[in-house]
Amino acid sequence: MNTTYDDSFIVEGKLSLPYQYFAGRTGSKFIISLRDSKKILGVRCTACNKVFVPPRSTCERCFADLTQNWVELKDTGVVTGFTVIRYEEPHQPVKPPYILGMILLDGADTPFAHIVKGVPISQMKTGLRVKAVFAKKTTSTIRDIDHFLVDQSQPIEIGYTYDELEVGMAATFTKTITETDVYLFAGISGDFNPMHLNEEFAKKTPFGTRIAHGALPQCLIAPVLGMKMPGLGTVALEITTRFRAPTYFGDTITARAEVIEKIEAKRWVRMALTWTNQHGKLVAEGSALVIPPTPLP
Repeated sequence: MNTTYDDSFIVEGKLSLPYQYFAGRTGSKFIISLRDSKKILGVRCTACNKVFVPPRSTCERCFADLTQNWVELKDTGVVTGFTVIRYEEPHQPVKPPYILGMILLDGADTPFAHIVKGVPISQMKTGLRVKAVFAKKTTSTIRDIDHFLVDQSQPIEIGYTYDELEVGMAATFTKTITETDVYLFAGISGDFNPMHLNEEFAKKTPFGTRIAHGALPQCLIAPVLGMKMPGLGTVALEITTRFRAPTYFGDTITARAEVIEKIEAKRWVRMALTWTNQHGKLVAEGSALVIPPTPLP
């Protein structure tokens, strides 16, 4: 406090001045495409032959009008730079720590900033391949891309240990459920319920056709936990599942596991589980309690 003047005093502090910006016509088309079509649009400058993402109405190099030169970009790209956000502020989209990367989409010439998941902070580096994961519930903002997930298509030789795992790390596995899969699962499990095997019987059920055994798509979490995250050497102590929708023949199911808690006393990890179909509909959700692999000697 400063009392230099007899008739006043000064108290130093911080003042929050939030601003709200409008996306404009060009930015709105970009956001609407994310929201309604899950497509990432950019604009091309025909004079410079450069593709800008996010789009802008004027080329920053030659000042040409870009509003009519729309191009659809892939949802994959590479991390060209990154920083780790460790402090907490009210405006942040997720709770720190998290990785904020500069993503250069395939086919684009300018990167843009977004959240990166699927890799430990200690192992984050430039050059990693990533893929956009769209939000389940729209916000009509750039956050309709929920985050970019590091490509884990390369085989993992060693699973992540407790110390290597961090909250927010995630992995997925995707498979299309075929009629053959259902019949094989019936033979393995001994569950020959005609709801899964007899179309005439299934027509009389509320589903109107055959559906896969609930445990069949549920099993797709096994390659996630056992081969990707945490990976080889993982011991599953508990898996809980709540089914939200049926899985039909031909559905493509993506099983996902994300680290949500590290239990220091036991050195166990709790993971959130989801199963979604090709339409993005939630088929099931749950959680898993696992023992991560122990460090190699």
